Amino acid sequence: MGCTSYIGFVARSLAIILVTIAYSTLTLLGFACRLKHEFYFSLAKQWSSALLYCAGVTVTIKGLDHLQGLDSRIYIVNHTSYFDIPILLASLPDNVRIMYRRNLEKIPFLGWSMKASPFIAIDRDDPRNAMKSIQEAIGAVQSGESVIVFAEGTRSKDGRLGLFKRGAFLLAARSKKPIIPIALIGAYTIMPKSGIFFKPGHTILSIQERFPSLQQEDKQAEKILMDAVHESIRIALPIDMQPSTHL
Repeated sequence: MGCTSYIGFVARSLAIILVTIAYSTLTLLGFACRLKHEFYFSLAKQWSSALLYCAGVTVTIKGLDHLQGLDSRIYIVNHTSYFDIPILLASLPDNVRIMYRRNLEKIPFLGWSMKASPFIAIDRDDPRNAMKSIQEAIGAVQSGESVIVFAEGTRSKDGRLGLFKRGAFLLAARSKKPIIPIALIGAYTIMPKSGIFFKPGHTILSIQERFPSLQQEDKQAEKILMDAVHESIRIALPIDMQPSTHL
């Protein structure tokens, strides 16, 4: 990283930190005042847009027509970067609740605000807690809010699409809500899992055709749906993001 690039990185990082502290403080104040979910959703969109602007990240959205005629849905997204969350929150038109790993709550300000927000923490090492989180997500989508799930469970180490876990599809079966697959492209090059630095860049959020809701819990039907959604995202990704088994 050259001197000019380093100075630019420091300036962008400082701007992101200040923006995050400001919006996190507002979120905590909203929690203290017991404000409605709409307050948090509005703040999350504003914070995400401001963060992307400060970081020099742009987004092209494709496939918005696939969202027409739906009140709430379950978004299934590939996960490659910390930037995935602000990209999604800034780009999707509806009120969305993200299911996030509980250990993110350890991050000063950002983690505290996530804990105070309507977002849903999940501890995958605790099956009872994970099931409780799924029940909370079911209540959210049935009340008209949408939920974002990173079905791989963690960020990809190499940017390639990983295997999906069952939780998102159990959520679909129990909530009777449709699934919207999303292929998120470019976030890994901005900040990979192994990186501590980020760089400006362009991303593509490609919304795929919806999958109808499952009408009952059935592990075989859930597996078929899981494979179909995985394939829908896979074919929308560039070759260097597809699982190596498909190359």
